[in-house]
Amino acid sequence: MAKLLIADRDYQERNAIEWLISAYSLPIESVFLASTVQEVMLLLEKEAPDILYLELDMIRVEDWTAIKHFVKVYTKKVVCVTAEATFERAKQAIECQSVELLVKPVEPVKVKHCLSTAIHSLPNEVNPAKEEVQTAPFPSYRSLFVEQAFHSEHTLMLLKTESNVSIPTLRSFLEEEVSLNIPSIFPLTDVVACLYVSNEKQVKQDATRLMQEWEQKYREPLAVVIIMNQDENQSILGMYQLARKLLEVTFFLGFNQIIFPKDDLKSWRRIDPFLTPDEQRLWVEMLNNFSKDQIKQWMYEEFLQLNAPYPEPGLLRTRLTSILAQIRRFMKTYLLHELEIEKYYVKIFDDILYTPVLYRIVQEMLLFIFELLDEAKRVQQSSRMDIIEKGLAFIEKNFRNSAISLEMVAKEVNRSPSYYSHLLMQKHGTSFRQIVLSLRINEAKKLLQETDLSIQEIADSVGFKNANYFSRMFKEMEQVTPRDYRTLSK
Repeated sequence: MAKLLIADRDYQERNAIEWLISAYSLPIESVFLASTVQEVMLLLEKEAPDILYLELDMIRVEDWTAIKHFVKVYTKKVVCVTAEATFERAKQAIECQSVELLVKPVEPVKVKHCLSTAIHSLPNEVNPAKEEVQTAPFPSYRSLFVEQAFHSEHTLMLLKTESNVSIPTLRSFLEEEVSLNIPSIFPLTDVVACLYVSNEKQVKQDATRLMQEWEQKYREPLAVVIIMNQDENQSILGMYQLARKLLEVTFFLGFNQIIFPKDDLKSWRRIDPFLTPDEQRLWVEMLNNFSKDQIKQWMYEEFLQLNAPYPEPGLLRTRLTSILAQIRRFMKTYLLHELEIEKYYVKIFDDILYTPVLYRIVQEMLLFIFELLDEAKRVQQSSRMDIIEKGLAFIEKNFRNSAISLEMVAKEVNRSPSYYSHLLMQKHGTSFRQIVLSLRINEAKKLLQETDLSIQEIADSVGFKNANYFSRMFKEMEQVTPRDYRTLSK
């Protein structure tokens, strides 16, 4: 049974061919669908389909060389289709060694005939893995993705440029420019794998020389992972998977690195990716106080002083977005999300998700935060703040003060008490008294759990003048007394 990849931009065309396969009971066990060139290359590399049904019109001129390479390496038979019956399309079909060039609109019977021809012309591979073990003098692409039954003494060198756009340049460099003799070079979508025989001392010298020669000619950052096979049970697939794992530490170390396996680099350290309530309060305070130095110090200590074993990069990216959520609230307080700086915010969000090196994300975030704080000051001076959010910020900062009142908040936002109370109820559906009471009770719960302070001391610290009134309000909101809550929480 064969595997088929259907690459066509037209959704209806893709699904029609998939239906045709089931209707005619063609011997195809798996069907994969792609609508872009990038999806085609990824699925070719991942699935290695036996047959590729390829719409030539979807391929841009600049992508043609890469597509030809992937077709040659990862699939056995190609059926090309086009809406342009031109010599150029015919030439491309020939270069792909296509079974036939179909011209749209294509009749189902014609598609069936071409696929049947492709299937019947596939080589009969009873046991391809065994055949390769017996005949191949060097490992092939297949060795990187399929467990092989032979012992290899090869050294694996996995190379990655910071930008995937530079992978074709890296491939040319390895094949034509570098002074090393590397017999097996396997370019992939985002890395290049090299296999050759060398001792431990020599491979370190080789990697250093390769890095130096690359840096002399190209400015693109490069990382190299070296895996030497010193275990007779380790396959090339296992070496490749380990090298892939080690490449991820470039998120912390940056590129222009030669990385060797170490125990503390082979696993990630678990962290809570979300800000704690205390950290959230701290960020609110730092932003509201425009504390650039404090924010910078916090970011440096949190993200740029990490040691192996490192946190899992995905969790760290989540933690950065958790910080961005606090920044978002600050932006809305000052109505900055309505200004041009909103585009900068979107860019930072993309940086957190996709920038390959942590320290670059941190530096970009700090530059953004500093510009945001400067903009907020300008907005503040222009009195364009959201008076509701400003009032809430004042309440959150001063709720422990037993003397806080609606009049104090209204004065802070330069509005009358009755008008601010109306806006508060209209926007949040709650009163000034309810907000203050909720903040005080929540803070009291925290103190009951984490401290041994007396009920009177806790009442005083959260803004209640009378401990009995505090206990009554606490029970009204939590259905238990403060003393019982403390007992149940321990």
